[in-house]
Amino acid sequence: MNLALKHIYESSNMVFLEQMEVNKILKNYDLNIIDVQKIRSIYRVAAEEGFYCLKKIGNGEKRAIKSISIMNYLKIQGFDKVTNPLYCSSGEVLVKRKSSSYYLADWIDAVEVDFDNIGDIMESIRLLAEFHNKAKGFQTKIIKLESNIGKLPKLYNEKIDFLNSIKESLDMKSDKNSFDILYHENIDYYIHQAQLAANILKNSDYDKLCEKNKKELYICHDSFYYQNILKDEQSNYYLIDLESCLYDLPLADLGKFLRRIMANKKYLWDFDLCRSMLFEYENVRNVDEKEYKIILSMLVFPYKFYKLGRKKYLKKKKWKNERFLRKLNRILEYKEQKERFIESYIKYYNIKL
Repeated sequence: MNLALKHIYESSNMVFLEQMEVNKILKNYDLNIIDVQKIRSIYRVAAEEGFYCLKKIGNGEKRAIKSISIMNYLKIQGFDKVTNPLYCSSGEVLVKRKSSSYYLADWIDAVEVDFDNIGDIMESIRLLAEFHNKAKGFQTKIIKLESNIGKLPKLYNEKIDFLNSIKESLDMKSDKNSFDILYHENIDYYIHQAQLAANILKNSDYDKLCEKNKKELYICHDSFYYQNILKDEQSNYYLIDLESCLYDLPLADLGKFLRRIMANKKYLWDFDLCRSMLFEYENVRNVDEKEYKIILSMLVFPYKFYKLGRKKYLKKKKWKNERFLRKLNRILEYKEQKERFIESYIKYYNIKL
């Protein structure tokens, strides 16, 4: 058998085995199944009773239970912009197969939001504020929820240490390629930006807010981006994939979301857009004035530069040098825009450094 035929045979055999596994899982539900279609990593299940989403959590029974527990809590709190889990005929909410867990939930007939669309951005940040309003006080004895409360200074320091280690390594490297040279030429600037972010955080009320949050127990989504935000034909917005949720300050979600949008090539550190996003969030959930300084530290920190260095020098990602260079040049291109953004943010929110 030649390699091409062997690959086709193995692929079709894998699909067949996967279908058999899914059919066995669906027998645990009191449903009359019509059709099953795989879409990315999930399955769209059509039954006489309706449409459902079958989700597989590999090596993650606790993560699946966490997601379902949070869904149920949010529904009780009045946040109905998540899906509903369906229980098996046995009364269990999970089906366990080997090292994986599966659960079935109502299908949300919607598409991912488009962050090239300002309207979707504004509706998404309102959705985030609504989620934070209802995600307070979650506690369960079923699982232990991870907490990132108070960890931001340590995370900054670890990233700064990593950048310093790259700098030392590049200082000693004699056979630098074009990416090494350009990264090395700019690393001092970005280490300074990282240290500035750490100092802004150090001189903020971060520790006090963390102590308060340990009692309030806010859930953060921790992966609030377009893949996990859906919009239906009636322009209703939904939040999915709660497996990543953990305890943290709500501004952790907010700061990450702002940073991701600001780094979008269409907006590139547009302060007016950032201010509008914060205004929309504040219309739904109050932002303490002390939080603006912490958000600033998250926006100042050079995540893109750090992440690119991590991919190149730690993960040793198998990209061509040209691809690394393109990504680095794009980061360097918006250096001045970001500096102007920081100045505008400090002035508008009256931040004392």
